[in-house]
Amino acid sequence: MVTAVPAGFDADRIGAWFKDRFDVTDFDVEIMSIGRSNLTFTITIDGHPRWVLRRPPLGHSGGSAHNVAREGRIMAALHDSDVPVPHVIDIVDDPEVLDVPFVFMDHCPGFAINEPADWARIPQGPGPDDRRSCAFGMIDTLAAIHQVDIDEVGLGDLRRPGGLIERQLRRWLGQVEAISMRETPMIHRVHDVLLEAMPDPANSPVGLAHGDFKPNNMIFTPQGTVAAVVDWELTAVGEVLTDLGYFIAMLTVPEEYTSIWVPTPQDGFPTSEELIERYQSVSGHEVHDVGYYSAFAMWKLACIREGVYTRLATGKMGDLDLDPETAGAGVEDLAGQALTLLETS
Repeated sequence: MVTAVPAGFDADRIGAWFKDRFDVTDFDVEIMSIGRSNLTFTITIDGHPRWVLRRPPLGHSGGSAHNVAREGRIMAALHDSDVPVPHVIDIVDDPEVLDVPFVFMDHCPGFAINEPADWARIPQGPGPDDRRSCAFGMIDTLAAIHQVDIDEVGLGDLRRPGGLIERQLRRWLGQVEAISMRETPMIHRVHDVLLEAMPDPANSPVGLAHGDFKPNNMIFTPQGTVAAVVDWELTAVGEVLTDLGYFIAMLTVPEEYTSIWVPTPQDGFPTSEELIERYQSVSGHEVHDVGYYSAFAMWKLACIREGVYTRLATGKMGDLDLDPETAGAGVEDLAGQALTLLETS
């Protein structure tokens, strides 16, 4: 029997499913320490990680941002592509097993880059050359995502009318207005500036955009190569340079305003210019308006952080031991940084 039960994991019902499906009765489960949206659990058997279960956050009431069935479908569709993803065993939508849909996957061995010490997990490293190689591997993986033929892999129905930026400006502002328990004037102000300065989507390459591409949403091998890209909940079809702008923006977000550590050139990471040059070379896409896309990313991070604050304040983040006020600090500052990027780009 399971020895610990984190919130959001129904050990009795899921345990019965494990027994029927895999003839497994003894297991342990723990919630992963990373991830502030959908809840992700590691299932361990005989002391070894075996499976991963991913479900919507507690209190989830719908909407595509936490649609794990959609996320699982995307990963399953990419399984035979050049994009490394976890192996999806099943996408379960059965209230007899769990009240919400969930994705059930094989555990992917490896590690994410969550803190400086993680560089040392690469045996050749953590020297500057190995860090640069690891970073360029991330960019190569991003280019592979953007080169996916969405019709060939069966994801053509993800297309939506209009540009991705326009849709997301409307969507994220709407979510902030729907859930926020406090005033966020800078989020509203930057939204209006972003809308006014939006590049013509007709001039941007379009494809599968991950939506949250950063080091801790990848699993790395001990050699520093990308074993899998995870957290596909924000994936959409649209201007793929939004991903590149997001990745570049993550290198400049103050550590106190984000839940993760992101390597910078001071840590041996390539410069933004080097990463952009690598992306342009590998992807074949002409890169433009990176400052705008980075500003949009900063603004989106502010909206996401406001959502995290609200869910923490209302007790809808499972067993994660995070202080709502600490998590919610800096929302307006992040939006302000987006405005600065727009003014200087």
